[in-house]
Amino acid sequence: MKISICIPQYNRIAYLSESLSQIEKQDYKDIEVVVSDDCSTDDTEKLVKELQANYKYPLIYKRNEKNLGYDRNYRQCIELASGDYCILIGNDDTIYQPHSISFLVDFLIREDYPDLGFSNFVEDNNPAVVVERAQFTQVLGADKYTALKNYSCFSFVGGLIYKKSSFLEYNTDKHDGSVYAQMYLGCLMVSSGCRLFSIKEPLVLKDLQLGEVYRSSYRENIARKWKDFKVVDGGIPSVINVLISAFGDAGVLDQQIIKKIFLRIYTTTLPHWILDYKSNKAFPEAIGIVMGLNPLRNPQFLLLHFSNRVVVYIRYLLFSIIALLTPAFFFTKFKNRLYRFFKR
Repeated sequence: MKISICIPQYNRIAYLSESLSQIEKQDYKDIEVVVSDDCSTDDTEKLVKELQANYKYPLIYKRNEKNLGYDRNYRQCIELASGDYCILIGNDDTIYQPHSISFLVDFLIREDYPDLGFSNFVEDNNPAVVVERAQFTQVLGADKYTALKNYSCFSFVGGLIYKKSSFLEYNTDKHDGSVYAQMYLGCLMVSSGCRLFSIKEPLVLKDLQLGEVYRSSYRENIARKWKDFKVVDGGIPSVINVLISAFGDAGVLDQQIIKKIFLRIYTTTLPHWILDYKSNKAFPEAIGIVMGLNPLRNPQFLLLHFSNRVVVYIRYLLFSIIALLTPAFFFTKFKNRLYRFFKR
């Protein structure tokens, strides 16, 4: 079985260089590495072409003549691959352990070649903690409820895995420009009958640390003082739109699904960001996202029947208040346990 390690690339060549170096430690033989370069302005092209001649694995490289944007470059990276399966990583991530790809291949064979999945990961700045988006190493299902339960697992690219033939069947540019193409594709595929799996073992090392190399963070731009207050939505309305679109295109959208989408957003996603902002001493930003995610601001809210709107609005108010009143240290200490609880 051939595995393609796919890397959507844009600048940050120092991270890509380190990632490629780490990938060479894999003990699995049948690997190719695919780099889709979205018109980087640094010396990505020069470095990759220098590496190609002596790299341990086939190193496929394409530079776009113009910047296509994240979503298109993400899909193109998989399109360029010739492997039976593709595992995606960010250009500042790498494969975690030398046996990681071997472990993945053994699982795929044992489970009769499922269609798409995701793995856990470890952050390079905190290697003792596994970030658990996967609670099991198993096939999870192939229906709309499995897709809805696991849609958030497609938000982080590193460790997403596609059977190439299944990906090509559903590949589309419909949500290019949303930065959530992978979430749309994941929910569309699973809702349409593709088998979703999860890998509890971390396969990806996220956010490589390279000493003095500067890394920007969303935390730099959040409002910590009231003079910087603004109404924000964190891109979450786009998530709702992408989810409704995916279930609709799969032919499984109904009132129950729309209601569940809103309820999951207001039960998990909104409280998470409120508490995250509070833990970063940015209470004005927390208030800003509460206001920005008022359901009445979202046109998709009108798709719900009146009774369901009432239920969703009450959930929005209740969990906003709970998150605003919950001490930030509680979130920091127990967020992994809370994630597992609400994921069930």
